[in-house]
Amino acid sequence: MNNQGELSVSKPVKVWNKNIQVNFKDLFWSLGKGALGGFSGNLLVAETSLMDALKALGLQNEPGQVAWLLIYSSLKRAIFALVQSNEDLLVKKLDDRALKELCNDLNLSWEDMELTLTSEFFQRPKDLPILEPIKTPLAQWLQGFGLNQAQARSIADRLPSYFVFALHEEWGSKDYASLQQALQTPFTEASDRERGWRRYGAWLQQQVDEPMFAEAFSLKQVYVPLRAYYKRKPENQKEDDFESGLAPDKKYELVVVDLHQEIDAWLEKKDRKDAIRIISGGPGSGKSSFAKMLAAKHAETGAIPVLFVPLHLFDPSDDLVDAIGKFVREDRFLPQNPLDWEKGESRLLIIFDGLDELAMSGKIAAEVARDFVSEVQKKVDRFNGRETCLQVLISGRELAIQANTSNLRKTEQILHVLPYFIPKQEQKDYLDPEKLLERDDRQHWWANYSEASGRGYDGMPPDLDRENLVEITKQPLLNYLVALSFVREKIQFSDESNLNSIYEDLLKAVYERGWASDQHPALKGVEENDFVRILEEIGLASWHGDGRTTTVKEIETHCDRSGLKDPLKKVQEEAKVGVTRLLIVFYFRESGASTEGEKTFEFTHKSFGEYLTAKRIERAVRRIHRQLDRRQQEPDDGWDERQALTRWATLCGPSIMDEYLFAFIVDEIRLQDISEVSKWQQDLSQLTGFMLHHGMPTERLDPRPAYREESRQARNAEEALLAVLNACAQVAETISQIQWPDSAAFGAWMARLQGENTAF
Repeated sequence: MNNQGELSVSKPVKVWNKNIQVNFKDLFWSLGKGALGGFSGNLLVAETSLMDALKALGLQNEPGQVAWLLIYSSLKRAIFALVQSNEDLLVKKLDDRALKELCNDLNLSWEDMELTLTSEFFQRPKDLPILEPIKTPLAQWLQGFGLNQAQARSIADRLPSYFVFALHEEWGSKDYASLQQALQTPFTEASDRERGWRRYGAWLQQQVDEPMFAEAFSLKQVYVPLRAYYKRKPENQKEDDFESGLAPDKKYELVVVDLHQEIDAWLEKKDRKDAIRIISGGPGSGKSSFAKMLAAKHAETGAIPVLFVPLHLFDPSDDLVDAIGKFVREDRFLPQNPLDWEKGESRLLIIFDGLDELAMSGKIAAEVARDFVSEVQKKVDRFNGRETCLQVLISGRELAIQANTSNLRKTEQILHVLPYFIPKQEQKDYLDPEKLLERDDRQHWWANYSEASGRGYDGMPPDLDRENLVEITKQPLLNYLVALSFVREKIQFSDESNLNSIYEDLLKAVYERGWASDQHPALKGVEENDFVRILEEIGLASWHGDGRTTTVKEIETHCDRSGLKDPLKKVQEEAKVGVTRLLIVFYFRESGASTEGEKTFEFTHKSFGEYLTAKRIERAVRRIHRQLDRRQQEPDDGWDERQALTRWATLCGPSIMDEYLFAFIVDEIRLQDISEVSKWQQDLSQLTGFMLHHGMPTERLDPRPAYREESRQARNAEEALLAVLNACAQVAETISQIQWPDSAAFGAWMARLQGENTAF
């Protein structure tokens, strides 16, 4: 150590003829055993034993050796976490001999390199010289377990962000007092609050470097900056101004901006009277990806503390300060509430992601969202009484935002996310002074995707770069799903292609991959049809809940009700962790525990659940048709109208059908034979007429709900019946024939449905 605060770092030496065995060949050997054994979670025990060994040998006061141990332990944490997050891609099985050969062949020539730590290390740990060379053996190791060169490199390139987070975790879990005294830096001298923010910031940066769905690459590696527009009233509106960027109704100009630059400028401006921004976009438009990338960026620069709040994990209580305090306590990164009136942050950016996913018992979604936005506005005004202390960004689906537009009236306050591509004929609808719309960002995304996956594309493949496929390639999520399906080469993209057909292909891909490579033991002995049906029940269970999450208990209940008890039991018998393993194979992730202590799982994207729910509803319509037909053929067989409607109420009564789910239902029905759809339309018309004469038989629900809840479920079921009948009519292109009780029946029915429906 010298006067400039530099510290020479070296491995622990032999003391009393006892060698502390720590080297990177051992690390990769342990990593390999962990991969083969399913990462039991016991592999980090060695770190503790190393620290104990240092103390036993009297080395705890040798700063250079303790620093080396800090680096080694942090690297080990990072590498294990990184590889474990991509565990499903390790398809090759190695015996001990093959694993030993792999470890012996790794390039570890840098292992004995000398390191010098300065205060800069703690300011920018990503720049540690050892991180770049260690990527090479890590990539070699990954290829040894079956990944291709591009996949291995994509994973290895994400090591720095994992290392930074691991460094914070390691520093907080062990006693590095001697190192803290030797290197007095802002990092080592930080208060609990400062360390909490640094650790949380490292976690935010790691989030955008985590695997994207089941891929070897991350969001950060393929992300393309988004464009957006805001509405403004023209100063001097003329009749011929439409060609200059007026909206179709000629009331507003749609001004195109670079979304990242726009938000950065807003943050820099710090206008206390304009401290809220809204990001509006449809499903899969990239708004959540933008929010995560923005949070990671500002967490890295440290210019402003940023708190990222996924609203499906947030309790929208009456008081925002209390709700944030509860969220922070559950997150366990920050030692105190950043909105605390006395001890909170003097400057803070909060990103609330997913306004449409707020939920509160006893309240409908629109009401919860409106109350939440109103509460945010009140608290922002109060915090910013004299100067700008708090700025808030909220993202949500279009319908959720529309429900709050009356409270959000400032120009530029609502930013509408634009797709990757705007056709030439549509560009005239916008004011685009920077010519941002002339850029086809699909080409940029495909170039990133090709580099990360090793596919060899220079840009978007010509087979997909066609006018008839614009609708399913212009949005970020859809474009990605198209890529997944395209590389499988199992379906032909045509004018009839829609998102549902792509999802169907991805379902087959998940099943086939699990069956062929034995990656997913939960699929042993489960037929493809049962596999899809179980996933449909998971989607239904999520819809009956908050639209995104569900629990193992709820899944079991739904499967039992649908006659899937035995297939689900087979899944649980074949996999040690039961249905948990199945959840991983189709875009699920564990999200904690429910209030009852049950493990909770969530869809990585809400639209996956909506697709599965749409398939489940289409399957129900198909079954209702079969049962009604059987009753017509044989009076003692099948279902009558009341039985069919009872099943329908059980399926569609608990939750309101919104336009996003309805769109999936229409597309799913479009994939069916038109002659069958025409029969379904007749059946649903028959059931609608029966329901109007006799009512929805919710009294037959088991268990029967209380009167108010029964009325709510009856209305939901009736609305869903009308919606699915409309979907069939659209596809069959035939007017539905309904037996109305009287001439006023239609108006009365519409008034009942419309009067209570305040869903998005």
